[in-house]
Amino acid sequence: MAEMPDEQRQVFLENLVSGAAAHQILASGIEVRTLKAGNRPGLALHVAREALQAGQLQRVLHRRFEQALIFDGCFIYLDTLGAMVIWHALPALHGSASRVLSRLLSLADLSALDPGSSR
Repeated sequence: MAEMPDEQRQVFLENLVSGAAAHQILASGIEVRTLKAGNRPGLALHVAREALQAGQLQRVLHRRFEQALIFDGCFIYLDTLGAMVIWHALPALHGSASRVLSRLLSLADLSALDPGSSR
């Protein structure tokens, strides 16, 4: 999997901050987008059913609760198409959106797609 180029990431994050609908494909079957939960704007990582690795959902759930403080605010569910979705509310501080995206990718064990990660 290739990581999101820095300039694409920057445009995506600027769209998030501005409140515009934002959508970025990271790899085949894996994307991030804005998604409201009620009236609360958030960022959602979608991993299509066909892109899920064997046991990935179980590992993500285990990691979420094993490292509860690190992944606080991350909500994991399967949508109606069987995609794994990890959602987090957008932070009030605009510079924090990049950290939220990094946390979502880390939780899903997809840090290789994150140029902001400290690999």
